[in-house]
Amino acid sequence: MIQIILSVAVAALVGCQTAPLRMNSAREGQWEAKALIKDKEQARSYVVNMNFNAVRSEQARMDVTSALGSGVASLVVDAKEVRYILFDSKRFYFGTPQIDVMRPILSIPFDPRWLHNILFEIPFAEKSWTCVLSSDWLSECRDSVTGLKITWSARQGQKKTIFIEHPKATVQINVRSFEPKVEDRKNLFTLEAPSGYQKLRVR
Repeated sequence: MIQIILSVAVAALVGCQTAPLRMNSAREGQWEAKALIKDKEQARSYVVNMNFNAVRSEQARMDVTSALGSGVASLVVDAKEVRYILFDSKRFYFGTPQIDVMRPILSIPFDPRWLHNILFEIPFAEKSWTCVLSSDWLSECRDSVTGLKITWSARQGQKKTIFIEHPKATVQINVRSFEPKVEDRKNLFTLEAPSGYQKLRVR
């Protein structure tokens, strides 16, 4: 009898530990993830590490490193401006956020302001987007303009999978951890061109 009670208690504890984390009340946070990017046009695939920091609907930062830890890209964005660095080409871009900004990083059309939507699981406000809820969870969103389809799945505790599909590429983001606090908020969302980098305005 005692053994049965202990088994039930352990099962209940495990269930609590792996219950999906709802983002409704999160105002800010830091996400660590690993992503598989498949570029269909170039017929190549690669794995990168991603670190996201965001304050809901205000500011976001994304840092991308290779599987070996070398810098690939860093990006900051707010409602009016995006800035990002491509380390391999030594280029620094700045300008108004728009759909094509993240093509050099993710190989897909993706407005960097949409990072808030995928991380905080917020339905898209644009009329071209349609979103589906499943058991009160955001499960899928589609955009008729870009052809993007985004799904959220495999939620377990802080972990989840965000899958972004486009005719030219797919991006599978496996979120591994989440912290509900942004550290060094004062300096985190600023980005300047390193010495020797070419400065280009986003067009």
